[in-house]
Amino acid sequence: MLRPYGKDRWRTKKFLGLTLAISGILVIFTDSTLAAWFGGCLSLGGILVLIQPPRTRLRSGAAFITERKRFKLMVRKPRIVVIGGGTGLGAILRGLKNITDQLTAIVTVADDGGSSGRLRKEFGILPPGDIRNCLIAMADLEPLMEQLMQYRFNGGSGLAGHSFGNLFLAAMTAITGDFQKAIEASVKVLAVRGRIFAATLDNVSLRAELQDGVMVNGESTISQSKAPIKRIYLEPTSAKAVPESLQALTEADLIIIGPGSLFTSVIPPLLVKEVLAAVKASTATKIYICNVMTQPGETDGFSAADHLRVLLDHTDCKLVDYMIINDQEVPPEAQAVYAEEGAAPVLPDREQVAALGVRPITAPLLNTNGLVRHDADRLAKLLAELLPSFLGRRNRWHRNWRRWWRILGQTTALKIGTTVGGGPTCPVESGKALQFDFIAKNLPRFKTPSCAVYTKEEETPAELAPYHLDYEKSLLIGVFLGERPNGGYGLIPREVRLKKNKVEVLYRVEEPLQRGVVQRLTYPAAFFILDRSELPGGELAFFLKEEGSKKPVLVKKLNLL
Repeated sequence: MLRPYGKDRWRTKKFLGLTLAISGILVIFTDSTLAAWFGGCLSLGGILVLIQPPRTRLRSGAAFITERKRFKLMVRKPRIVVIGGGTGLGAILRGLKNITDQLTAIVTVADDGGSSGRLRKEFGILPPGDIRNCLIAMADLEPLMEQLMQYRFNGGSGLAGHSFGNLFLAAMTAITGDFQKAIEASVKVLAVRGRIFAATLDNVSLRAELQDGVMVNGESTISQSKAPIKRIYLEPTSAKAVPESLQALTEADLIIIGPGSLFTSVIPPLLVKEVLAAVKASTATKIYICNVMTQPGETDGFSAADHLRVLLDHTDCKLVDYMIINDQEVPPEAQAVYAEEGAAPVLPDREQVAALGVRPITAPLLNTNGLVRHDADRLAKLLAELLPSFLGRRNRWHRNWRRWWRILGQTTALKIGTTVGGGPTCPVESGKALQFDFIAKNLPRFKTPSCAVYTKEEETPAELAPYHLDYEKSLLIGVFLGERPNGGYGLIPREVRLKKNKVEVLYRVEEPLQRGVVQRLTYPAAFFILDRSELPGGELAFFLKEEGSKKPVLVKKLNLL
């Protein structure tokens, strides 16, 4: 068993034990009636203190000790496992390698675009791109060697677009005859600090279901979809994990998920059932690091809580204990550049994160030299400072006690460098959560905020005709923000909940980060499509509630046959 390293108080205990033992012997020789009994107890207690092995208390620092023989200390660094993919994973690994040499990366292998996709099709190997980024981030390479591994050919028959590092891994796979063996050989050749595992060695692909019901195949096409992503799937679902990666998760002191593209880098490794089961079963503290910017086509308009909600919906509501969120403001000039591509800073809504049962941690973590991303050194420093408090949560009894305490209502918020709230729990909500589809439109129908419930096709706005809704099976609720002076406004669906004979629709109003980006009148609207089979017969009252408001507003009462 491992314990955080702290000051050894063996001398104090030795003195106390010796004092008790001598006092007991002296009491035995007094004339008191209970002298023998009381003196014997004192002496026995002193002897027990003397023979007890040294123990330690939690102190600041990242070193650990194992159980001792003859009271000798064996010091090691914390075991950290990072799960994800893309450039975000490389950024955090680059900083963590300076904290510990017990570092493991479990990397997504579902990429099917660019150089990785071509090598995958031509040679039948797993996509090497994300693995290459991890190798470079975790290795101690000279600048020239790093440039070589990242070099991308611009011309040549068949070479154009390929990265040298990808070709290196493809060649190593051909030499070793196995992709994981190729990774292990590359780790030795490049002097990598730690281990790298593919999330699975099976030939897997991603599949996404969009909010409009369309199914999209392949990672490279998912982020290009115009409709919001409803859910992501891994095919085949029976993909197996690398056994050594499961062992690393079991032995981990800290498990970090992200940062990276939420749907195509962070979630896919956790869709491998064995990986998810190992993460859930591990006694390690689990942290999710949220992206600093939204990603067009994947997380448009997402706040920090939205990222977390999607992660938990795809995995388990008790998956993570903490969430690290950047609260440093993105420079206006950088915001303008990203806005042209449809990206925006992620809102650090700590209260909403805490409401999901995860403890939010906010800190300034930006590196704005060119691209807006996490600063590897700042992130590593933050994790090093918080390691003692993270590792103190490994005691299961303490974690369960905090969980029940929070259920009773003891939750707070955290602003770094400190922490808030309790451990992970599933939010307890009254009523039944209903499944729904969602359509976002810009409809010049109302100049003021309005709402409507549609039960027939002839009542529905003509703009929804292409969706071919079946009103015998579906019920449509329209929410209209009214006239807005410029673009950037939107409606973000939260949930629809059935409470006896009441249906409550929860939504959030998204406002533009930069006013005047699109100087024209807009009419944001959103439509919630409910399944009638989930609704009871008789009279139903429909309520609308904006996120942050205290009371819902009655919209309409209907009799459903």
